[in-house]
Amino acid sequence: MRKLVAALALVAVLAPAAHAGGWATVKLSSTPNGARAGAPWMVNLTVLQHGVTPLDGIQPYVRISQGTVARSFMARPTATTGVYRARVVFPKAGMWKWSIWDGFSRTHTYKPVKVTRAAV
Repeated sequence: MRKLVAALALVAVLAPAAHAGGWATVKLSSTPNGARAGAPWMVNLTVLQHGVTPLDGIQPYVRISQGTVARSFMARPTATTGVYRARVVFPKAGMWKWSIWDGFSRTHTYKPVKVTRAAV
């Protein structure tokens, strides 16, 4: 009986640690290169646990920032497991930082992008 209790205690301690070591990759259907201020950039995010298993039931988002201006755009699930779609709008022209929270383990950062003025 003591061994069973000890084994269960060990499992209770190690189970959260196993999840804490997880990571995910994010594949993008496009980048915001060529984006125009005020026009939507539609992007699909494919989120894979350990680069292999599509993740379902997470809440990834795209975050953009320029100086003190920052916006976050939730990515919604599509009909394909592990694929989420976000509609991102840069409010004005200029250089923007952007990143993606994968909804699972970390924020993925990318090179800043130059957003051009809205078409007239």
